Order: sequence, then structure tokens, then C-alpha cells
Amino acid sequence: MKVKIELDLSPAEAREIFGLPDFSQLHADITEDMAKQCAQDPQKAFETFIKPSLESGITGFSAYQKMMESFLASNNK
Repeated sequence: MKVKIELDLSPAEAREIFGLPDFSQLHADITEDMAKQCAQDPQKAFETFIKPSLESGITGFSAYQKMMESFLASNNK
């Protein structure tokens, strides 16, 4: 026996039905705060928000590059 149920809900309605919290106001507050910080001191905002992401991305790429180099070196033997 197969039962198929299709619901047409917005994300807000689905959260309400399943009893999940609504973080839309928190998200709006954080976004507004970040925009204010970026407007006041763009350099500090860059260092606070973007620099850590760039550093982790570079670290991840370096690890990938080393893995590929070792893979290619092992195939050349």
C-alpha cells in the first residue's frame, strides 16, 4: 500500500506546523547589525566577517593541492 500526501506550504507555515522556532526577526537584526558595521568601518568588517572564510578556503585548497600532488607523484612511479 502506498500513500502519497502533497502539501503546498510556505516555509513559515511548515515551521509553524512542526513547532520549529521562527528566526526571521533574529536574522533581520543580525543582518542590520552587520550592515551598520560594514558602513562604519569597512576594513574592520572585512577582517571580522570575510577574512576567516578566505583563510579557511585557502587552507582547504592547499590541502587539496597537496593531495593531488601526492596522487600524481604516486602514479608516475
